Amino acid sequence: MAVTETRQNVVLMDAGVFIGALLRGDQQHAEARPLVEQARQGILQARTTTGILSEVYGALTWEKAEPRHAPAEAAEAVRLLVEPPSAIAVLAEGAEVALRTLALAARHQLTARRIHDARHAATALVSGIAAVYTYDIDDWQDFEADGLRIAGPPTTMARMAQQGNRS
Repeated sequence: MAVTETRQNVVLMDAGVFIGALLRGDQQHAEARPLVEQARQGILQARTTTGILSEVYGALTWEKAEPRHAPAEAAEAVRLLVEPPSAIAVLAEGAEVALRTLALAARHQLTARRIHDARHAATALVSGIAAVYTYDIDDWQDFEADGLRIAGPPTTMARMAQQGNRS
């Protein structure tokens, strides 16, 4: 059943934020690590998806990850993101999300790997979440017209403000 009222102060946390938090060599590490800890503690009300967590696992095990995680280490790190006592919830998916994904992909003429962005956006929207924390501005701005706005992290908001000033 779709949620009809937007969940205020709840954000979808995108893979890049988790990746930044978990990889010391990531340029976003200093900002992302405390944000993820706030989400795990419930200070920042955050949700994610199974697909996003799969992307995190993939990034941790990638040959160029700093540090690169062995599969068991990556699985443990991703598990700890969402397993209690973590307050980060994994959103449910189903037929409604699948149909919304396809509608978003068609509307925005997404191809190939961009279907995953539509799936994450559809999951948030069906769950009544209207805000996302991401470092991938270009991937998520498409969905603003659908009611999903970029709300953080702070460096993302600063980059968006700079882009707006250049227009």
